[in-house]
Amino acid sequence: MAEAAGYYDEFGFYSPQPTDRATRRQPGEDHPTGPEVGTRVPAIELTDQSGSLVNVQSTLGAAGGVVMFHRSAYW
Repeated sequence: MAEAAGYYDEFGFYSPQPTDRATRRQPGEDHPTGPEVGTRVPAIELTDQSGSLVNVQSTLGAAGGVVMFHRSAYW
């Protein structure tokens, strides 16, 4: 079986595009990547894994909560 046409990064992840392309590079030191850990975020609604809107503040417990953003390997 022939090897898939594409590119592999230093971690062995496959990409159909060159790994030095902007969508595959780490952001620069001065690039804003979001709030710092522990920073309070404004009142927001986000979609969950099922596509339903969720009011973040209404789902927080006494200890707070975590909002996790996932960047997929494919854009």
